Amino acid sequence: MKHRIPRNTLIYLFVALICTHTSASNQYKNNPDLPTIGNTSSTLVSIEQERKLGEAWLRSLRGQVNTYNNTIIEEYLTQLIYSLAPYSNVIDRDFSLVMVDSPALNAFAVPGSIIGVNAGLFIHAFSEQEFASVLSHELAHLGQRHYARQLEQQQTSTPLTLAGILTSIVIAATTGSDAGLAALAATQAINADQQLSFSRQNEQEADRLGIVTLYNSGYNPRAMPTMFERMYKKSRLQGDAIPEYLSTHPLSESRISDTRNRATQYKQRNYADNIEYHISKNMIISDYAESEKTAINYFNSIIKKGNTTQVDAAKFGLAYASLKHKPKNSIDILDKLIAQTPNRISFIVTYAKALHYNKQSSLAIKTLNTALERNPDNYPILDALAEIYLESDLIQESEKTLKTLVRIHEQNPRLWYELAEAHGLAGNIVDLHRARAEYFFLTNHMESAIKQLKLALQKSKDKQQNITLIQKRMDEFYWIKNNPVF
Repeated sequence: MKHRIPRNTLIYLFVALICTHTSASNQYKNNPDLPTIGNTSSTLVSIEQERKLGEAWLRSLRGQVNTYNNTIIEEYLTQLIYSLAPYSNVIDRDFSLVMVDSPALNAFAVPGSIIGVNAGLFIHAFSEQEFASVLSHELAHLGQRHYARQLEQQQTSTPLTLAGILTSIVIAATTGSDAGLAALAATQAINADQQLSFSRQNEQEADRLGIVTLYNSGYNPRAMPTMFERMYKKSRLQGDAIPEYLSTHPLSESRISDTRNRATQYKQRNYADNIEYHISKNMIISDYAESEKTAINYFNSIIKKGNTTQVDAAKFGLAYASLKHKPKNSIDILDKLIAQTPNRISFIVTYAKALHYNKQSSLAIKTLNTALERNPDNYPILDALAEIYLESDLIQESEKTLKTLVRIHEQNPRLWYELAEAHGLAGNIVDLHRARAEYFFLTNHMESAIKQLKLALQKSKDKQQNITLIQKRMDEFYWIKNNPVF
C-alpha cells in the first residue's frame, strides 16, 4: 500500500485564492439571474505577476507537500479540466495541475491558472458528476477573479499581501496545524464581518457559474448540491468546523438550498460517468487502503452489486491491487478487459506493468511500443516505458524516453529526478547535474539547484555550447533567487 506522511489535513476546505486576469464571457453577461461582483478587469496584479506568483507558489508547495504521482490519473484529470474549461469564463487556460498526496477532501485554485486536488477528492466524490462539480466551482472562482477583486476593494493590498496568503496556505497544508491559519488571519488585516459577507457572495456566484459550466459541458448540475449536502452533513457530524477567519468557502444550509434550486431549473438528462473516473478512483482507493486484502475485498463487493461501468472499473481495481504481489492474477483480469476494450490506455499500461512484474519485460516493452505507435507522445505510455527500460537495465532507452517526456512536461519535477538517475547510470555526469538542478528548482531548493549547475560547469571542460546553456540557466536561477515574489 502507498506510504503516506500522516497529516491532520483540513477536511472540506476548498482554497480558492484567485487572481487570474480575465473578463466574463458573454454566456454569463447575458444571464440576468447571475450576480456579478465588481469589475473583472483588475490592475491590482498584472498577468505576468500572477503567473510568477503561481509558479513560485507551486514550487513552494512541491517542496513542502508530498504529491501523488500516477500518470493515468493525471491524464484523466487534465482531460476533465480541459473539457470543462471551454464552458467556463476562464480566459487564461494554460493550466498547471497538481495532486496532493492526502486522503482528505480538498481542491484549490491559485494565481496563474493553477488547479490542484487532493487525491482524497476522488474518494469522497461518489461519481464523476460530483467530482466535476467541485472543479467547475474552482474554475468559476478563477474566471471571476474573486480574491483579486476582494483585495482591490480593500485598496490597501499589494501582490506581497497575496503572496503572504499563498504562503500561509502552504503552511496550513504542510504542518496540519493552525499556524498557517493564524498567519492568514494576520495577513488579511481586514474586518472579519466584511470578509465573511463578501466571501459568501463569491461562493454564491461561483456555485451558480459552476452550475452553468457543468450543464453546458454535459455534466449533471444537480451533482453540485448533492456533493455539498453530503459534505455539510459529515462536517457537522464530525465537528470539523472551519475557523471564521478562514471563510473562503463557507458552506451553509441556505447555500446548499440555493444551489439545489438553481440546478433544478435545468432540464433533466441522462448522465453517464466516464469509466476513467472510476478507474482513477479505484487506483487511489487501493493505494490508500489499509492492506491489499482490504482493497480486494472492497472491489469484489462492488463487482457483486455494481452496474457495468462500476464492475469493469472494480475488476481493474482488483488487477491494480494485485499488481506487484500477484501479477499473474492481474494479467488474467486485464486480458479479459482488454479483449472487451482493446485501445483503453489505462488497461494497456497497467497490463504492461503486470507483465514486467511477472518477469515478462520484453513483452511489456513490445506492448507499450505498439500502443505508442497508435498514441504518439502519450504520457502514461512513455512514462511506463521509461520505468520498465530503467528497471530492465536498458539505460539508454530509458534516458531517451525521459528526454522526450521532460520536453513535453518540463514543469514535472518527478520526471527530472528520474532523468537525472538515468543520466547517472549512463555516465552522462554533466547532464546528471543539469537534470538535478531542474528538479531542485521545481521543488523550491534554489541553493541546491545552483550548486548542481556549478558542478555541471566544472565538468563541462571546454564544451562551449554546454557552458553557454548552463551559464544562462544559472543566471536565470540567480535572478529568481534575488527577486522573490514571496
